[in-house]
Amino acid sequence: MPQRYGLIQHPAGSARQTFGLPALVAMFSAILITLSALSLFFVGGVASEAADTIAIEKQNVLFENAIRDRQNLMARDQLGLARWDRSVEHVSLNFSRHFIENELVSSLWHDFGHDRSFLVGPGGRILMAALQGETDFTQRNLDPQVSLGALVELALVRHNTNRLKIDGGFSQRQVKASHVEEIAAYGFVEIDGSTMIASAMAIVPDDGAVALPDGPPVILVSARPIDASFIDDINAQLKLSGLVYSQNPNGLVPAIDVQAQTLGSFSWEIYRPGHEIWVVVVPVVVVLCGLLLAATLVLGRYIGRLSLRLETSERRNRELALRDTLSGLANRLCFDQALTNASERLAHAPFAVIASDLDRFKAVNDIHGHGAGDEVIRVVAERLRHAVGEHGLVGRMGGDEFVILVSAFRDRARLSMLAQTIIASIARPIMLPSGALVDVGISLGIAVAPEHGLSGHQIMARADRALYASKDGGRGRAVFAEDLPNADGAADGAAVNAA
Repeated sequence: MPQRYGLIQHPAGSARQTFGLPALVAMFSAILITLSALSLFFVGGVASEAADTIAIEKQNVLFENAIRDRQNLMARDQLGLARWDRSVEHVSLNFSRHFIENELVSSLWHDFGHDRSFLVGPGGRILMAALQGETDFTQRNLDPQVSLGALVELALVRHNTNRLKIDGGFSQRQVKASHVEEIAAYGFVEIDGSTMIASAMAIVPDDGAVALPDGPPVILVSARPIDASFIDDINAQLKLSGLVYSQNPNGLVPAIDVQAQTLGSFSWEIYRPGHEIWVVVVPVVVVLCGLLLAATLVLGRYIGRLSLRLETSERRNRELALRDTLSGLANRLCFDQALTNASERLAHAPFAVIASDLDRFKAVNDIHGHGAGDEVIRVVAERLRHAVGEHGLVGRMGGDEFVILVSAFRDRARLSMLAQTIIASIARPIMLPSGALVDVGISLGIAVAPEHGLSGHQIMARADRALYASKDGGRGRAVFAEDLPNADGAADGAAVNAA
C-alpha cells in the first residue's frame, strides 16, 4: 500500500506541473504588480491633473477678486467726494475751478493716487480733465462709443435707478460703502491708448442741505493705469510669479470693458502642484507597487498636505488683504467691515469714531523724501496703536489719514482724554533713519453713535466734518461733532487742544 506521506513516484508530466506553480504565482504577482503600478500611475495622473485644475482655478479666482477689490476701493475713495453737499454746490450748481482743483482733483491724486480724473456734464460734455494734479478745463464732447463714455452712461443708469425726489429738487438713495457698486460704475477703460481701471458716479447731496436740479447730474470719473506700480500693488498679496499685463487678449485673465470689448489681458507663471505629486507617486510605485492600499494612503496624505498649504496660503492672502502693508494697521476694507458690524450692533453697543489727519506731513516728504514719510507713517501708526490699546481699532485710510473705531467707551470725558493722549503722543519728535529729527502734529474729529448717525457712513461723515473744523481752527486739536454748527445754525462748541 503506498504511503500517504513520502516519496511518491509521479508520471513524467507531473514534474512539469510541479515547476509550473511558482511560475503561475510569479505571473499572478507580476500581473498584480503591473495592475497596482498602472492603478497608482492612473491615480497619480488624475490627482495631478485635479490638483493643477484646482490650483489654476483658485489662482484665477484670487486674481479676479483682487482686481474687483481694487475697483471697489476706487469707488469708495470717490464716495466721500461725490456724495457731498459742497461738491453739488461748487460743481453742479456753481462751477468753481478753485474748488475742483483744490478739493476734488487734489484729494483724488494726493490722497488716493488716482492718476486721471474727469467731470462729465449732461450730454457727455467733458467739463474738466486732470492728469495727476494738473487740470484742464477745456470743454469737449465724450464719445459714447469709447469705453470711458460707456462707463459714464452706466453711471447715469445707476444714478437714475437710485434717484430720489426731495424738497427743492433731487437726490440719491443712500447706500452703505460696502454696497457702493449699487450707485457706482467701475471697470476697465482705455484712455489715451492706455488700459486703466476706472470708477464713475454721480455727484449728489449727502444730507439734503442742497438739491440737484432736474436733469442729468455731473459724473465724477477717476482712473488708475495698469502699470508696473499697479501690478506690484496688486501682487503684494497674491505673490504670483511673473505677473504682467499686455495688450495681447490671449492671456490668462482678459481685461474686458463695459462694452464687452477685450482691451488686453493679465498673465503669470501658473503654479502647478501636479509636478510635486509625481515626485511622490513615482517612488511609491517603484518601492511599494505591491502595496496599493499603502501607496493610496501616502498619496492621500500628500494631497491633504497640499490642500492644507493651499488653504493656508489663501487664508494668509485674505489676512494681507485686510492689513495696510506700510503701517500694519487695518486697511480701508477691514475698517469699513468693522464699522459696518459696529453699526449693525449699535442698539446694544454704541461706539465712537475719530477721524484724524497728520499736520505738516507734506513738509516731511518735501524736505526728507518719501522714505522719511514712510518712516513717519510707521512711527505714527505704532503710537496710535499704543495710545488706543484695547479700546478700539486703528485703521489707515491712505496717505496720512487715520481713523479710530472706539468701542470701549463713548462718553466725552474719556474721549477727550484719549484725544489729548493721541495729540501729545504724535507731537513728540520722530528720529529718521538718517538721524534727522522731524515733528508732525495731528488733528482729530470725533463723532459718537447713535447721536450723530445710525449708519457707518453717517458717523464717518460727521467725524470728517469735525476733522475739517479742527483743521480750519488751527490744527493740533480735537473737535467733537456735537460742537459743530447744526442745520439750524447753532453756535460752535469747544475743542480739545494739545497740552
